[in-house]
Amino acid sequence: MIREGAGRLVRIEGDSLLVPGDPAQVAVRVGAFLQVRARDRLAAACDLHSRALGQPYSRLTLRDTRSRWGSCTSDGGLMFSWRLILAPPEVLDYVAAHEVAHLAEMNHSPAFWAVVARLCPGYGPKRAWLKRHGQALHGFRFAG
Repeated sequence: MIREGAGRLVRIEGDSLLVPGDPAQVAVRVGAFLQVRARDRLAAACDLHSRALGQPYSRLTLRDTRSRWGSCTSDGGLMFSWRLILAPPEVLDYVAAHEVAHLAEMNHSPAFWAVVARLCPGYGPKRAWLKRHGQALHGFRFAG
């Protein structure tokens, strides 16, 4: 539940998201809060999977993409849709593992999927959730 908050920062309290400031800016402030949380969660997941793989990534970028949830460049740059924060945490973790796996295999070969399975055992239901429900994450609007 989103409620009016005091102070300057958006924060979670119990089952509520407390949003201070101008009520006309609530959507924008919630969007900004979610983007910061997405960066924190994705960085933590990528750090974990990157260490497990023994392959560092060069940078992490967030965008609001509609065509893909993540990507990996040949120089080790990882890009993600910040809207992954709206998915269950295990789905965000799967996408992070998927992109980190590209640091070892820049393809979708059986070897790549073996790396994904090593980093994220039981990834199938998480992948299926994203295919089934992912498009709905784009239905949320965070502009004033």
